[in-house]
Amino acid sequence: MDRRRARCMMFALLLGAAASPLAAQDSRFVPTPAGKPALQVDGKPFLVLGIQLNNSSGFPTELRRLAPAIARSHANVVMAPIGWETIEPEEGRFDWAVVDGLIAEARAQKVRLALLWFGTWKNANMSYTPAWVKRDTARFPRVMTAEGKPIEVLSPIAAASRDADARAFAALMAHLKAIDGRQRTVVMVQVQNEAGTLGADRDHSPAAEALFRAAVPADMPGAKPGSWTASYGADAPEAFMAYHTARYIGAVAAAGKRAYDLPLYANVWPREQPGLLRPGDSSPSGGAVSWLLPQWRALAPAIDVIGVDNYDTNVAPYTAIAEAYDVPGNPLFVPETGGSMAHARHAFWTIARPHALGIAKFGIGEDFGMRDGKEAEEPIALDYRLLAGAAPVLIPLRDAGKVRAAVEEDGMANVPMAFDGVDLVARFGDVRDGYGGPRGQGNRDLSGRVIVAQAAPDRFLLTGASANLKFATKLGQPGSVQLVTVEQGHFEDGRWVRERLLNGDETAFGLILPGEGRSLMVTVQVNK
Repeated sequence: MDRRRARCMMFALLLGAAASPLAAQDSRFVPTPAGKPALQVDGKPFLVLGIQLNNSSGFPTELRRLAPAIARSHANVVMAPIGWETIEPEEGRFDWAVVDGLIAEARAQKVRLALLWFGTWKNANMSYTPAWVKRDTARFPRVMTAEGKPIEVLSPIAAASRDADARAFAALMAHLKAIDGRQRTVVMVQVQNEAGTLGADRDHSPAAEALFRAAVPADMPGAKPGSWTASYGADAPEAFMAYHTARYIGAVAAAGKRAYDLPLYANVWPREQPGLLRPGDSSPSGGAVSWLLPQWRALAPAIDVIGVDNYDTNVAPYTAIAEAYDVPGNPLFVPETGGSMAHARHAFWTIARPHALGIAKFGIGEDFGMRDGKEAEEPIALDYRLLAGAAPVLIPLRDAGKVRAAVEEDGMANVPMAFDGVDLVARFGDVRDGYGGPRGQGNRDLSGRVIVAQAAPDRFLLTGASANLKFATKLGQPGSVQLVTVEQGHFEDGRWVRERLLNGDETAFGLILPGEGRSLMVTVQVNK
């Protein structure tokens, strides 16, 4: 065989290998023994550290303009809206220029994408539907108020609206499969955005009235026999709208998944709001609120995970809302949160929860990470920088119960953490001696946040900011804990890279994680 022919055969073999399914990249939810699906990307556990573009920024030019800010965010997933009106300006005619441009630009920036389908619902409104939907009120009926007035929300009982949305979403997913099925730049898709109805407690149109007065359908989980009011009392309007909204979105998601089996999730505007609870006013009526989460999951099985948009800055309501969505079959996912220091602290708490998928900050502009013309790391960007490389190591330890988080709050500057064999305390702010021993006095900006992972019986990863940590023996056990080695470093794709060894003044007064953040790998020995 001559060399030219041999080279041609080798080239053909390489092309065949590249075309092989084994060479394709992947994104999927996989079952776990804990009963909560885990996100894998390219065969590895994946932690979403996301940044979401503003509502009208899901265009290639915007993504390109924001590239420096996205790089400063240290996010690994950019969440980009795709409006129904953008891809189907005329019924049945699809324009994929924006989708293709977003994918090309994300590849150039070396970030993954989550596409947000703004179809029938965006913040409980129909504003992103195409003009041909908005103009045809007979074919695509609106929700009617109790006074008989239409509002700018498509009725979830309308089959024509559901089918049109499902066709468009399926076309989008089929196109993604065609252009991105191998490279998987898009790792997940959000179906609708904060679905439900604002402006009315339920649809009061004549068709909806007839359904509301009839018996609750047999496939509504947990319902009692009889009418909606007989089964749910004062909560009947919200339950009625949840049934029809979930079935509608379930049909849209199923159509998309048949076209391309990519991870799908829905996000929810939580019901828990300050002041009076009035579904349809304080929060969308019919969304996947916590008390109706089991019904939503049963009625929309093509949705893999339901995430909760959690903007609360106070620790008690934030954790209560999050825990309501961290349930069997549904791991915690916060697809929208804010950018304040409080949200950055809560991000550490969220990411440390076993089986949590991750978190994403909503909104990014050109000035993200800039102050007075100079780079200034945002609180959430600090989190992402510390955690991104550590995720492959952190996730299995966390899901095995080997991770703890300590988060500073107003009046809470000393947080204990218990591990097998040793205890640990995170002290925030200046550490001063006094009654009860040395204690943190708190940071003025409440910036303290720590994640600690027990990688081995005697080896611990400490990462975070604005904290001072100290090991101790278990309560009632004699002896002391000696620091054998303290390494400062960072992770690169799950591999620990030591930068220097710390000792002397750098460890004698506690293990310090400064305001700019730091990661330490610490080996200890319990001396009895």
